[in-house]
Amino acid sequence: IKKIAEREFTRFGYGQKYIRGLFSGGALCHEAMLILQGLVGDVYSNVPLKLRLRLPDPRSSKRHTCVDFEAEGFARGERHPVVDLKPRCDRILREARDWEAAVVVLDVVLGRGAHPDPAEELAKAVEEGKRLADREGGYLSVVASIIGTPRDPQNLRVQHEKLKRAGVIVAPSNALAARIAALVATKGQAWKE
Repeated sequence: IKKIAEREFTRFGYGQKYIRGLFSGGALCHEAMLILQGLVGDVYSNVPLKLRLRLPDPRSSKRHTCVDFEAEGFARGERHPVVDLKPRCDRILREARDWEAAVVVLDVVLGRGAHPDPAEELAKAVEEGKRLADREGGYLSVVASIIGTPRDPQNLRVQHEKLKRAGVIVAPSNALAARIAALVATKGQAWKE
């Protein structure tokens, strides 16, 4: 994991240091924030762990940020974020344009009722986000966890491969994805055994 993190952070441009978590639901967002606060400090959110860390506008990140795209006031009657990936794909591109953003963390949810091919859509956004960051002299690191099983209709292995081909670090759990993101963003300083 340390070698993977080093491969990522050595490509950063000047000033890249913040994590941006883009989650399709509250439980995974909350878990990531709990882990990240112990590794990188305050994490801003539309569903914050502390009131003082509430984002004034959930559509704009501030320092380390985790956004729950399912939360009230954000979704506003649109389709559930495990089905409609466009808002998160758009946000990946927005974060890629932010010169301080270093790592994007994503959850990819499989199963009946979820998007039929989430990795395909997210991979396109990640590839474009990486190109945007590269043009500005930076690098966008992306870490994801896939929540699903080999029996899900989206095919877990295929989803994993699509993300990996797009340059995404695929972690075996949301918790480990958050830890890897912290390790990358802090350039190896946030390692805890």
